[in-house]
Amino acid sequence: MKLSPILLFLAAIIICRADISAQTADYQPMLELQTGRTDLSKDEQWHNLRKWVSLTFDRSNVIDMEDAEQGTMIIKWSCPVAMPSDFVAATVMMTYVIDVRDGKYRLQRVNPRVNYQYSRPETAEYFDNALSTTAATDVKLINDLARRFYEGSLEWSVNEQYEQIAAAYLEEAGGVAQYRNDRERDKGKINDDWKRAQRNWTLVNKPLATLKQLDASMIASLAKALSTRDDF
Repeated sequence: MKLSPILLFLAAIIICRADISAQTADYQPMLELQTGRTDLSKDEQWHNLRKWVSLTFDRSNVIDMEDAEQGTMIIKWSCPVAMPSDFVAATVMMTYVIDVRDGKYRLQRVNPRVNYQYSRPETAEYFDNALSTTAATDVKLINDLARRFYEGSLEWSVNEQYEQIAAAYLEEAGGVAQYRNDRERDKGKINDDWKRAQRNWTLVNKPLATLKQLDASMIASLAKALSTRDDF
């Protein structure tokens, strides 16, 4: 279940933006339900919905169920997240339930979640001590959170608990000085504790931010598709 190259490019932009200092983060709850009015009939919306799926995803197997007569489609999508770690990867995923009727539509988001994975790059044997320590600390961070909050599972629901975890790491990152003192600031020597705090926040927050941004982009384009008549 892959996104189209256009949305993958969008994800790359989001990832770059997510690297901004932790202090700029903004946590907004995801809307689970969205309804709208439209001038289109059910059949016109259904046509636009099928077209939207084809243009948004690179294959149609994201459609888990569809009933043209009832005007209901269920889409299950996923997208990899570019992580800063050599050993920790992540994928975001969600289900959309879309219902169209004459003059109106309904969009439901179901089960938004992040799945972390571990991988060992072929170059791992050439890592120096510093890089090996960083990789091990990355894995330990995710393992510890999985044990404490998710019964050891690496698949985390995007809900209030996840938001609170991310907010806690944001607060921690904001409380660590980037430089230990003025002398080290003048030398440009960044505090190692600050680097670690920023990295921890990024590992936890980047999948969350990516999921939200991809969802917002897709839902906006879908709502437009269900409201626009092609008069060609």
